[in-house]
Amino acid sequence: MKSRTLHTGLSCRNAEYIHTPLIEIVPMESDQQLCEAAATLSEEDILLFTSRFSAIYWHKAMLKMGRSWGSNQIVSIGSTTTRTLESLGATHILQCEKDDSYGVIDTFKDFDNTHRIIFPRSNIALPIIPEGLRKLGFEVKTIDAYQNQMPLHPEMVNLEDIDTIIFTSPSTIDNFIQLYGSLPKGKEYKTRGVVTQHHLEEKLKEIQL
Repeated sequence: MKSRTLHTGLSCRNAEYIHTPLIEIVPMESDQQLCEAAATLSEEDILLFTSRFSAIYWHKAMLKMGRSWGSNQIVSIGSTTTRTLESLGATHILQCEKDDSYGVIDTFKDFDNTHRIIFPRSNIALPIIPEGLRKLGFEVKTIDAYQNQMPLHPEMVNLEDIDTIIFTSPSTIDNFIQLYGSLPKGKEYKTRGVVTQHHLEEKLKEIQL
């Protein structure tokens, strides 16, 4: 019998996988934080984007405030985020060599920490990046750019028919547990990124206690 894989991330390129997204991206109720940050952006500030959605919502706020990308240094995680930034007209983009939170911190070790970092992100983003950057001496301004939430009507599948489950972020793991009640035994779990893997390991330990 052919192995069956469940993919819980927002998007899935493999047509052979069963795709049931366990996250949904929606705008914040107010874009005031974004607009204020865009309006007061200095040429010396560094912009940090860790998802394509943060880039999209920041760009909307800039347009609303009559601002442009200008000459600000931009740091990006992942090729998808970089391509989105480029499609929105951004330049001066440095893509982190390592595609995770720790890779971002490593990248900034080569920067002058007198610069302020503007960091639009998810409303449930983990504190790893801002805490790490502040330890390096940077001033970091975090902004809730969008909401990452459980879909209103998430689709459930019969997990007895599933051999492998893929998680793309810590929130997909938390939402899976909320929906199914646990992480079932006898499954192969795959993750995207070190942070998601660590979160999975923590949750598996909790279940075993």
